[in-house]
Amino acid sequence: MSEESKRKVSVTDRIYNAVGAVIPNCEPALRMVEIGQERPLKLKEKFVLLYNTPLCPHCNCNREKFKEGKAKMAAAASRRA
Repeated sequence: MSEESKRKVSVTDRIYNAVGAVIPNCEPALRMVEIGQERPLKLKEKFVLLYNTPLCPHCNCNREKFKEGKAKMAAAASRRA
């Protein structure tokens, strides 16, 4: 592939990215859970986690991984306290 074709973003990609920013998504939720295991979450990060907790409404792809990560995050928070 040439450099020019790699930089092109289709209309479909733009629409998907816009919708993904509005609808709860797995990626930010899992990222916040991982960060929460390492350190306490900031207020903005807590909001991102709360908003994305429902995960992807159209699939069930990462629910178990999210539940396990959230349990680990809670255990890490209790150890810190």
